[in-house]
Amino acid sequence: MIIPGILISIVTFPGVAVHELAHQVFCRICRIPVYEVKYFQVQNPCGYVLHESCSNPWKNLLTALGPFFINTFLGIMVTLPAYANVFNYSSVDSRLAVPVKLCSYVLYWFGVSVLMHAFPSTGDAKALVESVLRNKEVHFFAKVVAAPFIGLIYLGALGSVFWLDLAYGIGMSMLLPRLVSSFLV
Repeated sequence: MIIPGILISIVTFPGVAVHELAHQVFCRICRIPVYEVKYFQVQNPCGYVLHESCSNPWKNLLTALGPFFINTFLGIMVTLPAYANVFNYSSVDSRLAVPVKLCSYVLYWFGVSVLMHAFPSTGDAKALVESVLRNKEVHFFAKVVAAPFIGLIYLGALGSVFWLDLAYGIGMSMLLPRLVSSFLV
């Protein structure tokens, strides 16, 4: 059964909003003027950042990859405190068990939603193709560096058909807590 992308985006709307915020943050860092931002909407695309075109390939690459860095970091930081309660590794006073468990599940959903939207979109890849690969003014070295990232973005989009984004979200939400617990034991 195929679940429509718009339905997945509605269920994981925090991830969409953080994804767009990450693009906007990297536009600001790279001093690329932003014209309009839509953090979430119930149509395709579910979110977007319209910004001035930029001739600097490094700024374009950073802006496109911004969600990978920000969504991954934020998603891990949000799921980290919830991990122990969601997977029954903690002991909570019985009077607080239900509210703590409920808050942990909400936090974990939020974090996995953010992690699921860490991958740049095919729209981001297309923008990189135009601004870097097809741009005759961009140096060959920049094209060589950007090309594998563009390929990985397209592979990530293809992988989302096979739930790669969900696997990434769940995997990353479990990786850091397991690493931390292995050092504590």
